[in-house]
Amino acid sequence: MNRTERTCLIEAMEDKRLEELLALFADVELTVSLPPRSGLMMMTATDSFDTDFCLGEVLVTEARVIFRGCEGFGMVPGESPRRALARACADAVLGCAEPTRIGEELEIFLRQEEVLQRAGRAKAASLIAATRVNFDLMPGA
Repeated sequence: MNRTERTCLIEAMEDKRLEELLALFADVELTVSLPPRSGLMMMTATDSFDTDFCLGEVLVTEARVIFRGCEGFGMVPGESPRRALARACADAVLGCAEPTRIGEELEIFLRQEEVLQRAGRAKAASLIAATRVNFDLMPGA
């Protein structure tokens, strides 16, 4: 699982699972080098002519932590200090070159979360599909 996939999982994680993720780091020696803080960031997009333009500013929360000399960074949209901290912790632990027990536990946790989110998306898709109407086959049309 790459860094982008981890980021997406943590951003989409339910609050209960987020607290479980943070609990994994309870006994880990982490140094918070930048406590969670909110700020504004310019959001850009590319139009249909392949030209970048500024959509405006969006609220983000960022944090940085250090684990065994490896720095982790977390930035999430909105006001969410615990989510930014969780992202930073995961980034630091999984970015460390040497394998660790917490790194293995974190990988397992994130794989389980991936399965849960995939199942949730499949359930939502099936509920949406049940409401689909095909007007070409409606009687009397």
